[in-house]
Amino acid sequence: MISIPDDLVVDVHDLAATILDAHARTEPYFPGGQLVEINRGITSPTTLPSHVFAPEWHAAQIGGKKRVAYILKKDSSASERISIDTFASPQGVKVSGGKELTRRELEDVFWRCKTFNNGYVLAYVAQRVFDSLPPTAKLRARTSAKHEVVCKPSDVTVAEIDIVAKEACLILDHEPRPDLGPSRVNLSQHMTGFDGIMPWVFLLIGEPKSEDLETDPRVVLDLVTSQLGGRGGGGEVFSLERAFDYHEKVLPNVANELEKYVLSGKIRLSEDALRARGDALVEVVMGRLGKIASGQDNFCRYCGKEGVQARCSKCKKAYFCGSCHTLGWKYHKVWCS
Repeated sequence: MISIPDDLVVDVHDLAATILDAHARTEPYFPGGQLVEINRGITSPTTLPSHVFAPEWHAAQIGGKKRVAYILKKDSSASERISIDTFASPQGVKVSGGKELTRRELEDVFWRCKTFNNGYVLAYVAQRVFDSLPPTAKLRARTSAKHEVVCKPSDVTVAEIDIVAKEACLILDHEPRPDLGPSRVNLSQHMTGFDGIMPWVFLLIGEPKSEDLETDPRVVLDLVTSQLGGRGGGGEVFSLERAFDYHEKVLPNVANELEKYVLSGKIRLSEDALRARGDALVEVVMGRLGKIASGQDNFCRYCGKEGVQARCSKCKKAYFCGSCHTLGWKYHKVWCS
């Protein structure tokens, strides 16, 4: 039985990192794919022939829309799921122009793949976690712009909007099949932003005190900004922003909104497999919240990984792993104390 104290204060930023970490360990689309090439349509791809690319890729070239293809290669002999640390191919990643990928750029590709087509599932998970908290618990949503909202778990609303992505993204995941022939592969292709309008979902946290974005104090939690190639204002792979900042400064970097968002009811996943996966993630996240409540808070505040040993050298409280302190500093420095 998971024990959650009645007076628990849940930091939404840390919760988002925890949800995404749990998701990356279980997502069904790319469990074993390693990145071998990034192609933006300027030069011919070298890992796979261009004729195997989806027809939409070539239509995008004609239409002039920005586009990018990520080519992943499965290793059928690998026994472990690919993580961010093993995502880049050991043989190197081919990039147009020959430049080397930074850790942040590699993360951008990793999370763009991991959050593909998972917006509603992850919003459902966050919603279910909030609903599972004691009514006397508190949510604390703090943004990189030093805006803070503290509210009850019930003060969370689902919002939906139609958007058009500014970049078309094609993910090709292939596995060599030498048993069928020297050049035979199993190939799956996944596309974002090629077919016009996309439904988008996010959560609004806080009490609704104004319909005017400029004075609305609520905070937007968008767990899949990375699917569009974007990041939050503090450099996170998700967005946690005051509503005005989200709609005026973050989302416009990667998408055009077609209309004002509309508030909707609770997310209900109709497909049994999706709902089962979402519920399983909720159990994992609630288990981790139970650990945090009991003092086992040594998880990375940037990537969500558990069992981290190093703490921030300034506040001596928050844990970070590897290069995450540098990547997470833009946000953490605002609240480091």
